[in-house]
Amino acid sequence: MAEESAGTGTAFALPPPRFLPRRYKPRNVGEWTGHLTFASELIAALQPHLIVELGTHWGEAYFSFCQTVQEQGLPTMCYAVDHWFGDAHAGPYGEEVFDEVSRYNDRFYRHFSYLLRRSFDEALVQFGDGSIDLLHIDGLHTYQAVTHDFRSWLPKVKPGGIILLHDLCPRHQDFGVWRLWEELKAEFPDTFEFHHSWGLGVVRKPGETRRAVLIDSLFNSSAATQEAIRRHYVTYASHLERLLGRTPPVAPQPEAVSDIRVEVYPAINGQHSVEVCQIRTMKAGVWDTLAFDLRNSDIGAPFRIDPGYLPALIEVGDIEMHSVETGELIWSLAADGKRDQLQLGGTAVACPAGGPLILSLGEDPQLLLMTPPEIRGPLKLTINLKVQPSSKSVITAFHDRLQTEVRAREHQLGAAAEERVALISKLDATKAQLDQVVVRQNHVENRLSEAQKTISDIENSFSWRLTAPMRQLMAVLRHGPEK
Repeated sequence: MAEESAGTGTAFALPPPRFLPRRYKPRNVGEWTGHLTFASELIAALQPHLIVELGTHWGEAYFSFCQTVQEQGLPTMCYAVDHWFGDAHAGPYGEEVFDEVSRYNDRFYRHFSYLLRRSFDEALVQFGDGSIDLLHIDGLHTYQAVTHDFRSWLPKVKPGGIILLHDLCPRHQDFGVWRLWEELKAEFPDTFEFHHSWGLGVVRKPGETRRAVLIDSLFNSSAATQEAIRRHYVTYASHLERLLGRTPPVAPQPEAVSDIRVEVYPAINGQHSVEVCQIRTMKAGVWDTLAFDLRNSDIGAPFRIDPGYLPALIEVGDIEMHSVETGELIWSLAADGKRDQLQLGGTAVACPAGGPLILSLGEDPQLLLMTPPEIRGPLKLTINLKVQPSSKSVITAFHDRLQTEVRAREHQLGAAAEERVALISKLDATKAQLDQVVVRQNHVENRLSEAQKTISDIENSFSWRLTAPMRQLMAVLRHGPEK
């Protein structure tokens, strides 16, 4: 249990938060944003084997759960349950929501995260009683709906497991989570509530649970310490908003984007971590030189650059690394140099027509600097960069048009190559025929030469001259004397 200092009773033993969510206010929807850090630290403390979320929409909360599982190296399975059609409170929406969430899940978390596209009641049979460590309920927020969801899924939560209920605070229209929450506080001995970001209720099902400072502080501390916990996460939520709140939404309109957020992730033991990430901002559509001071001696290659979270045309100029200690240039990549040391990942693709232009077809372009492995920190990294945002449809259309032109050119070159091969084949056949004619002609000429030589040998021989009178006599006898 967290100790409380004498006199104030408000000592709070948790370390400062360090969670940096990868998915922040997707499509500018951020009702859950203020609770992301708490949820991440709760998962780290709880060490759950199974997480289930009811109601995912764009996945801001759910993918922060998954990010924590991934970064903590936990053997956790995650399930998001939603039919992705919308409801009376979120509003109706089309297939684009599920398509985007599914692509994001496949890109980052497909090895342990599963999307169950069905109603909450239909998904109940997928989980055994007492199997869920952490359950998040964020579906339709009427009193009847949320009460039904809570009571139906409570048996699936293991003793000592945690249930999160979002939207405790709204009391307008037919929002009714607050009514259920009043009932649950009277029913369950272990509850805790946040009041920011539309409110979040935390309920522990009776039973043994993992002991951790955060969990003990939530349920077994004084009112003053509990209030300090609330301030703790509100403060960090404000910090995240200042840090990440200017990140453009997915597929932004070009005129709405003025600043580009560029992140650099050096590697520690071959892994990229937000703990050593550095962030800079630059103006959209103009060349800028960004400097990153990477003083940690453990950092090394490959260095990952994320130039904005949006569709864009990206141009990379000179890249240089200098020693922080001496200022010496230790590595560089010229804008017109070989680019095999700059690899692309995420939504970044090479321009189909060739050249230095890079296209970002989505919200996660990644550039990997494949520097020599002996390059280590501390160092200063400078990047000359230009990022021109555009809508995803425009970038995709541009990419597709270039691909079409390249394929048409390749088809023309292929047809020309095939025609050349056919002509060469015909020439080879004609040459073979000519060779055969020459061989036959040489054979005939050799036979004639041999015959002529034979005749000449006969005519010049002694026996031929000796028998000449006899041949003349035989000719007279056959034809008579000449007149």
